[in-house]
Amino acid sequence: MFIFTEDMSFLLQDSMIALLSYVFLYLIYFFGSDLSFVKKWRGRFKEDSANFEASVYFRRTLGFILLGLIPFLIALFAFDRNIGDYGVLFPSGAGAIWWAIIPFVLIVGVSIIRPSKKIDIGYYPEVRKNDWPIKRTIINALFWSLYLLGYEFALRGFVFFSSVYAFGLWPAIVINSVIYGLIHIFKGRQEAFGAVFLGVLFCLITYYTNSFWIAFVIHALMAIINDIKAVNAAKAKNSTITI
Repeated sequence: MFIFTEDMSFLLQDSMIALLSYVFLYLIYFFGSDLSFVKKWRGRFKEDSANFEASVYFRRTLGFILLGLIPFLIALFAFDRNIGDYGVLFPSGAGAIWWAIIPFVLIVGVSIIRPSKKIDIGYYPEVRKNDWPIKRTIINALFWSLYLLGYEFALRGFVFFSSVYAFGLWPAIVINSVIYGLIHIFKGRQEAFGAVFLGVLFCLITYYTNSFWIAFVIHALMAIINDIKAVNAAKAKNSTITI
């Protein structure tokens, strides 16, 4: 018979609840598409592997719920600290303006000038459609923003700040960046390796601005810009994706 002892009480600490629940929820999100009832629901969209859009938006909405809304509710109702202690407030603190502006300009600037030929157009954009009018570009951007709002709160708010309170800044950064890198492994070693370093920067931005909002804005713009450049790159290579 399993008996819960004081030696295992650490599992009930906020930091462990955050880590374990995040891993559990992410696994549901990642493998959820293979569940029979999810496949049945997505079947309503009548899409195929070379032409799909609604299923991508469905998956991003699911990601927002699993990786954003549920962690937010856990932090709000189950954790000892105020929800504001998990980075949901607007940036503040000494030097916050510089921690917001400088990384924003550098990272978004690099995303803009990055050669399109380095983008994997076999994967990006996730929405596989022949036509990309402004309306579709805007809708895609909105669903990216919805998903990444939940994603960044969970990783840089929920998990990161609970780890900072339990273990200190640099252990929390290591934990967070390793998780972030592992999440990107399926996209290739290069992207996973880059994610680790970007994760460190996002954690520092979040810590010194007391908010996950800057990391969210930067991440969302990176994703949106990447998709726009991927569409243009595919068009230049006479791909099936055109504008």
